[in-house]
Amino acid sequence: MDEKILEFTVFCIDSLAEYLNKDTKEVYNLIKNKSNILDEYIIPCYEPLHTQSKKYIVEDIVNVLEERGVI
Repeated sequence: MDEKILEFTVFCIDSLAEYLNKDTKEVYNLIKNKSNILDEYIIPCYEPLHTQSKKYIVEDIVNVLEERGVI
């Protein structure tokens, strides 16, 4: 994995954890194991997502989590 994409995924996990008031390990489990959003959405959509604001990115990922019934 490209270093920039890895840094972005860490940013997404940290930002989601802050927004959801959850531990980063729990958020990682949500986006990797319970929903696979990390591999099916965040990483493939890196190019358009990383250009957006933190608020947009977090709200977008939360919407995907809600659509998949994870949260």
